[in-house]
Amino acid sequence: MNTENEELKKWNTKLITPLIVLFSTSIIAIFAYFKHYPVGDWFVIVFASIVIFLILGLIIEKMISRFVDINYEKAIAEKEEAKRIEMQARAAMEAESGDSLGVIQDDEANSRLF
Repeated sequence: MNTENEELKKWNTKLITPLIVLFSTSIIAIFAYFKHYPVGDWFVIVFASIVIFLILGLIIEKMISRFVDINYEKAIAEKEEAKRIEMQARAAMEAESGDSLGVIQDDEANSRLF
């Protein structure tokens, strides 16, 4: 079953938090640098922004990973439902073709009698 669902792969969401932290903190650090804050204050601002954006990044990562998991499970369920419907259709067609063959065979048997 794993090979059948190989085309439905989950996205890797582990890069979301580091990218948010790096990008956002770099913007804050550059902005604080050009405001000419003292070095000690600049480090406090950068460290505080790292903590804030780390928390925000983790929250966003959890939201996105849950969304991806829900969509993955939904795609798997749809694929299994399609297989189940296909199996039922095949069984119905085989049963129908078996019945029609039985009728034809009965007609041939009756024609041989006469």
